[in-house]
Amino acid sequence: MAYSQPVECGLSKGSVDALAANVARQIGYEPGGDLFPIIKKLNGRVVVNSLWDVTDATSGSIKIEEDGSFVIALASHTGMERDRFTIAHELGHYVLHFLWPRQKGQGVGAIEARRYGTGRVEWEANWFAAGFLMPADAFRAAWNELGGVLGELANRFGVSTEAARVRAETLGLN
Repeated sequence: MAYSQPVECGLSKGSVDALAANVARQIGYEPGGDLFPIIKKLNGRVVVNSLWDVTDATSGSIKIEEDGSFVIALASHTGMERDRFTIAHELGHYVLHFLWPRQKGQGVGAIEARRYGTGRVEWEANWFAAGFLMPADAFRAAWNELGGVLGELANRFGVSTEAARVRAETLGLN
């Protein structure tokens, strides 16, 4: 099967952020919660590729079939927090670059987003991941509750300290 590359959705950073939080709410994701049931609910699955399998370039990627089923591939050598962000990032490709265009009546076939891509498409997926894992309202409330302690925020949301720092900066909290 031929896969095409994802195309920019064109939404603003703020719109992607709000959409991600809305998607999380609609599918029953709670910040810090398990992502695997969410992926399964959306007809997807996650596979872990071997560190030694250099022939497989899909580590940290998503392949979406025309029927909407998808596979997210993770590397075997990354940690839980990184994997959670990667899963949410790939989910961003699914929502923004597959479901959104279809909702807008655009014909989108099977797509593949590979690890280490650059440009606007990857930014959009990162914006989605941050908004999905760390919804702005919940993050602001936790920031106030936890006194802005990044390690505690990271633990609460199941992300790296760096991801929590970037989120706080993006939201103008630090």
